[in-house]
Amino acid sequence: MAEAADPAELARAGRFAEAVAAYEARYAEAERHFGPVHPITLTAGNDVGFGYVLAGQPARAIGILTRTLAAQRQVSGEKHRATITVMVNLAMALLNTSEAATAVKHLEVAIDLEREISGENDPRTLTTESNLAEAYLAANRIADGTRVHERVFHVRQRILGPDHRDTLTSAHNLGHAYEAGQNYPRAIEIYETTLAACDRVLGPDHVDTLSTRNNLAASYEMAGRITEAIALHERTLTDRRRVLGDAHIHTLNSANNLFVAYCTAERYTEAIALLEHTHAVCVRSLPSDHPTRQQIQQNLDMVRPR
Repeated sequence: MAEAADPAELARAGRFAEAVAAYEARYAEAERHFGPVHPITLTAGNDVGFGYVLAGQPARAIGILTRTLAAQRQVSGEKHRATITVMVNLAMALLNTSEAATAVKHLEVAIDLEREISGENDPRTLTTESNLAEAYLAANRIADGTRVHERVFHVRQRILGPDHRDTLTSAHNLGHAYEAGQNYPRAIEIYETTLAACDRVLGPDHVDTLSTRNNLAASYEMAGRITEAIALHERTLTDRRRVLGDAHIHTLNSANNLFVAYCTAERYTEAIALLEHTHAVCVRSLPSDHPTRQQIQQNLDMVRPR
């Protein structure tokens, strides 16, 4: 009998629907064997919720993670690693809805617990702090998000060194904060520096390198450097198709970003052709309520000749 596919591997490959199905099967099996509040079942419930977040189904994620968090608190208490993990995943689900302020509240509690349990500069604390910074940005608290990302970046740079993957991730996040604050020259500066380091340390095809290149292209576009933006978006889309596949969520987002850049440059024929292909991929690979599929459908309806 063939071994069941690892849902985490499926998620990393962008096969989110299959990953969710595998997580759901594990959760159902755990509940059947151990009951609804056993630690193994609660871990499986957290994994299902995380899978829903990746699959663009935040409402389903919020439902199961809210139930799992209540049960985890009852079983393990507030100051337990498993409780904090569910709390953070629930916050990330909320960030994909209109509940950024609620996500901030969960993450502020989580970061206080992490600091108490693990210390201020523990890797887990810093990761949760980065999530809090992103929540601040989503809640339009740009100064707070930038301040927290700057702290995490400088701590990681000091402890781990400038070329560590976590430091590079923090640099990327800091660029996003500057971009959110419309400080495009500073965002471009840090993205260019980070991209050069990612190319050198991780390689040009690494998922983090591709993400940084994508964000640099977006910053070029917002700064009015549309020719450079299009060239970089085209390269990123080509590489993501080759490395991740046509249906990966990052590839679909790259296609949508290039579409927007083409429209900005009034290259509408290329824009429509690109988005028609991307929409066809979405229909085959994503559920109808997935936010990326809905965004691409809306964009296509906006520019397609009537």
